[in-house]
Parts: sequence; C-alpha cells; structure tokens
Amino acid sequence: MPLQKNPLFKNVRWKRLVRLFHYFRPDIYRVRGELILALMCTLGAILAALARPWPIKIVFDYALIPKHHLRWALPFDLAKGYGAMGVASVSCVLLLVIALVGGLFAYYQSYLIAAAGQRLTFAVRRRYFAHLQRLSLSVHNSHRAGDLVLRATGDTNMLREMLVDSVLIILSEVLVVFGMLGVMFVMDWQLTAASLAVLPLMTLTAFRFSHQLREAVRLQRQRDGRMAALLSEVLHAIIVVQAFGRQAHEDARFGDFNKRSLKQGMRAVRLEAGLERVVEVLVSIGTAGVIWFGVRRVLQGYLTPGDLLVFIGYLGSTYKPLRRIARLTTRLSKATVSGERVAQILAIQERVRERKNARPAPPFRGAVTFNEVEFHYQKDVPVLRRVTFHAEPGQLVGLVGANGAGKSTLLGLIPRLYDPIEGGVEIDGVNVKRFTLESLREQIGIVLQQPILFGTTIRENIAYGKPDATIDEVEAAARAADIHEFVLSLPHGYDTVVAEGGVSLSGGQRQKIAIARAIIKNPPILILDEPTTALDAAAAAEVNATLHRLGRGKTVFRVAHRLEDVAVADVILVLRDGEILEQGTHAELLRAGGWYQWISTLQRERTPVPAADPIRVAGGSRS
Repeated sequence: MPLQKNPLFKNVRWKRLVRLFHYFRPDIYRVRGELILALMCTLGAILAALARPWPIKIVFDYALIPKHHLRWALPFDLAKGYGAMGVASVSCVLLLVIALVGGLFAYYQSYLIAAAGQRLTFAVRRRYFAHLQRLSLSVHNSHRAGDLVLRATGDTNMLREMLVDSVLIILSEVLVVFGMLGVMFVMDWQLTAASLAVLPLMTLTAFRFSHQLREAVRLQRQRDGRMAALLSEVLHAIIVVQAFGRQAHEDARFGDFNKRSLKQGMRAVRLEAGLERVVEVLVSIGTAGVIWFGVRRVLQGYLTPGDLLVFIGYLGSTYKPLRRIARLTTRLSKATVSGERVAQILAIQERVRERKNARPAPPFRGAVTFNEVEFHYQKDVPVLRRVTFHAEPGQLVGLVGANGAGKSTLLGLIPRLYDPIEGGVEIDGVNVKRFTLESLREQIGIVLQQPILFGTTIRENIAYGKPDATIDEVEAAARAADIHEFVLSLPHGYDTVVAEGGVSLSGGQRQKIAIARAIIKNPPILILDEPTTALDAAAAAEVNATLHRLGRGKTVFRVAHRLEDVAVADVILVLRDGEILEQGTHAELLRAGGWYQWISTLQRERTPVPAADPIRVAGGSRS
C-alpha cells in the first residue's frame, strides 16, 4: 500500500508536503552532503539492528540447547568445537561489536540529521529575512509584525522537523520495519502474518485521530501568531499603555489569546498522547499473540527456541518503529502547518522589482517628473489619481492636504518604495525603473515624521545611510544637523548606544540624528515627511532652520500640516483624495482663495479645523 494511502500516515497531507519540499528545494540542496551521509549511516544502523538478536540465538541453539539442528541451524555443532562457554563468549563478543558499530552509526546519523536541520533553518531564516526586506511597504502594512517574527523564529524551527528530522527518521524506521519483516518472512511466513494482525487496527486508530490533531495544530499556530503580534504591539506602545493605565486591559487581551492557544495546545497533546497509548496496547496484544503462536511453532518443530527469540526481538524492533512513526507523523503534521506559514510569506511576489537590464543611476541633478501617476493599495480604492507635476533641480516642493490625501504615498514613489499602477516617475528625464534600486535610493535622503533609530551606537545610526563613512564624515553630518555638540556631551560620545527606537533621547535629538543619517551621503534629492509634526515649537524651529540650511542646492520634497513650514517653497502641491487640487507658490495659492487659503486663515486664527471641508460642501474646487 502506498504511504499516501496508508491510514497510518493520513494525518500528513502528502500533496501539501510534496509541494513544500519542492518549494524549499534550494534550501534542502544546500545540505545535500549531510543528508547523503546521514542516509548512509542510517543503512549501517539498520544492518546492525538486523544483526543484534542473532548472537542470542546462537547462545540458545548451540550452547544451552545444542540438540536443536533444524533449518536455521549451522551445518556444524559450535558446542563441540568451542564448548558451551566458548559459544557464549563468542556470542558476547559479537553482541558487543554489533552494539558498538550500531551505536557509532546511530550517533553519526543523529549528528548529521541535527547538523542538516540547523543549517537548513539557518538558510531558510536568511532567505525569509532577505525576502521580507524586499517586500513593498504595502505588504508590511497588511501583516502584523509580531506574526512575521514568529514565522521567522518558531515556524522555521518547526519547518526543520518537516524537511529533515521527521522525514529522515520516518524513512529510517520504515526501512527498519521492511528489513526485519523481510527476514521474519523468510524464517516463518505464518508467524510473520500473525505478527501483522494488529497493523490494520493501528492504521485505523491513526486515521481516526488524524483530522482532529491537524485542525488543533493549525488553530494553535494561528493563535500563537496573534499572541506574538499583540505582544509586539503592546511592547512597542508601552508608553501609551502605561500612560492610560491600560495594563489590566492588555493583560486581559493577552490572557484571552493565551487561553485559546493553551486550549488548542492541550487538545493536540491529548490527541497525541491518546494515539500513543492506544498503539502501545495494540503492540502488547500483538506481542502476546506472537509468543503464544511462536511457542506452538517451536513445539511443532518448525522453529528453534533461538529462532523464536530472534522473532520476538524483531517484533519489538518492528512495533517500536511503528509507534515512533505514528508519533512522528503528528509532529510532521504540525511542522507542515509551520512550513506553510513560512511559505505564505516567501510566496508573496515582490511588487517593486529591479529590472534585469537595470543600470546604475548616474549622479542626479534632481529634476523629478510625475506623469499621469495612479496608485492604489487595494483594487478599486485609488490613493493617487492622474498626478502630474514637474520639479526642477534645487527646488523646494511643499505638499499639503488632509490626512489620507496621498502625500506620503506620492513621495514613496520616488525611491520606489511603491511602484505606480499607471503612469511613471522620472528623475532627470529617465524613468526610475531603469535604475538599480540601490543606486537610486543611495541618492535620495529621507527624514520621517517619527524618526526611527536602531539599538546601536549613534555613530552607526548616522552612518546607516553610508556604511563606509569615516568618523570625520559622521561628525560633519552631525555638525550639519546641529547635533554634534550634544553627542560630545554624552559619556561615550559617538559610541553611545541608543536604546531601541531612541527612547532615551528627546524628539528633537532623535530627529536631528535622523537628519544627519539622511544627509551624510549628500543626496541630491531630499524627502521630508512631516519632520517637525511631533516636536514642540522650539524643537521644530531648530529642526526647520537646520533643514532650510541643508536643503540648499538640493531638490527637496516636504510634507507639512503647518503651512508656515512650506511657505518659502518654490511650488506647493495641494492634494485631496489623491488628486492635485491646487498648485503654486504660497502667495499664489492665498490669492486663489481655495482650500489652501481657507486652511491658512484657520491656522492664523488658531481655530480648530471644522469636520466639514467647505470645498466638499460647495461640491467642487474653488481653485
């Protein structure tokens, strides 16, 4: 019976398993050497297992009961040549040699399987992480970070069980079973048939437990993913949780996910334990039947006592692998679920791809053109609609508009964090898709609203945009960003380690380090996505002065909610619902009397912005 049709293996979806093996074939190929050696050691261990009962048979048939010379007796009497104790001594030596050789093979088999598994995990994690970094921001925005982390850690460990551990061990056990059954069949086919009588019951038992176990494992991994995502979310926002006194609420949320995971985990453990106990009972029944029938065959003269001992030894060694196979197939089922979770992410196509004929970008002058650009995250929900504009080298371009108007998305198209659905983006008259991603992005500096710092030294944070930067270049960038004096005041200067996320620094200090990181490579194009929104007035004024000084000679795009931040811009784009509603200089837009003038008046008067947009109420543009 083929494995995929054998109920003993029904809790493994073989088509899914084969698909996953094909999917991770490049990673398996990297450990082919260890796998081949492990298989060779497996064969050696199997041969040793087959030979293990025979020294005991020799003792029984030629030392204790030498009168038995049936079809499995040797053509000469060992007891006459060596004496009973001589036979026993030779048998003991053979037993020790077989144990030693078998132990060595088993040791190297276990070591090579473990080594292959570790190397495979290393390769898959590396591939997963590299792929994760290449995926567009829209993909990251649609997945919870904690769940992505769990897939990279816990699920890749389970994947190792599927691709290496369980499969090789199951293969080893299957070979042991077939090898021993083959020898048993040659010795006495009737007794062999009797020993297999419990096999249908074992397979039916495995089939009965299979579906419930697989479903429990799937739900448990799903709950674990949600729990990891919640944990990551709460730790990231711990200041908000504590400030609002919501620890009890978050405890309850986490406890709910934890209980659900525990429930499914206990269900899986209960099913797995139940399967093992039932199999053990069936094995005991089978062994008892073989002993009774075997003694009868000995008394009838078809077998020697030593033959029966070999048979019982083989039977135990046959049932033991069957028990392990039943247990391992449950682990394989769990690992298959984890493998699919990893493969789900690896299967996501990179929306931003580098063309095969892409070339390194030349030094940019900084002219940026948008031609009829359209973009959406979800089909039929446009974010940008037919956006067209041109920025000359060295110009300051301001972008204003309500939340969700598409300002940040528009700027993300320049360094190809996203790609347009329609239309194109050009730099110096060349479509950005013609450049390699690395050469394109190394000429674009970005400063975000919430500065992101890594848990490493200030020097490494600033040099992140230029890894080969010297300390002089780092200090020059820090001076330009007006953060050098502060860094020198720290106990370890530029070697001071920043807490993860930069929480040990003020908002203005974090933003200035982020600015230094953006300008250390002296990019001709600078993107500023609301860099002062989260700062107080004094810090915002300092950062604005720094940005104004550093932006000279560069093409600068700046998103702002405070219109005073872009009042000096060469051109201001007013976006609404993904379309350019108005564009012009600050003075021109004020004279036009449209949305920009309305917001300017509200901000000057320091009055709250009403919920209704007067342009929407009027039913059209007033530009």
